[in-house]
Amino acid sequence: MNDLMKVFSYESSEIRTVVQDGKPWFVAKDVCEILGITNVSKAVMTLNNKFKTTLTLSYSGTNYKTNAIAVNEAGLYKLIFKSRKEEAEKFSDWIAEEVLPSIRETGSYSVQLPHSFSEALMLAANLQKKIEEDQPKIEAHDRFISASNNQKMAEVAKVLGLGRNTLFAKLRSMKILMPNNTPYQRYIDQGYFVVKETSVVIGDETINKPQTYVTAKGVDWLSKKIGQTKKPLLAQ
Repeated sequence: MNDLMKVFSYESSEIRTVVQDGKPWFVAKDVCEILGITNVSKAVMTLNNKFKTTLTLSYSGTNYKTNAIAVNEAGLYKLIFKSRKEEAEKFSDWIAEEVLPSIRETGSYSVQLPHSFSEALMLAANLQKKIEEDQPKIEAHDRFISASNNQKMAEVAKVLGLGRNTLFAKLRSMKILMPNNTPYQRYIDQGYFVVKETSVVIGDETINKPQTYVTAKGVDWLSKKIGQTKKPLLAQ
């Protein structure tokens, strides 16, 4: 069977993906390159056969075809857990928060790309407008930190006027978060963070992943900490 592939753009890398019967398959070689796994054959060999398959990929608009080993969603996460790079956490979040929901909703992952310089300028202008519109207001911040529930890092980043990955990087550099993006124990003990194990069921597999949450007290504390270094942060 020939499978028409879709290419996902992840920063400067590409990931070839095929959707079969509504389920995504990821080319193992592309995934391993991002994760810094050099021995692709060995990494794939350790996976159960139900997590991998061989695809015959067809390139749209050409007669070129190639075979490739691919992994399903569960196999993808197993490869991610084999990686020792900090990039693995960021890549995992991108897959879970952007790619998979888009595939499930539309059957594909689409990114708007400019076809001309004028379109590029238009996209840049729209992006800048969106950034300005999304800047948090003082009233919204006050309501947010008064909440009794714990907040995800992405929500906290938005309130602080930062990107999620930028906030993670900043907190790691400040030695508040460890390389795996969980807080050091002393900050948990001070009541700024809570770490919960989130169970992700993929097929017959259950994978536990630590998730960092910020308490209401922690949001106020982070706001003051980030405020002291906000100008250098925005300049990065």
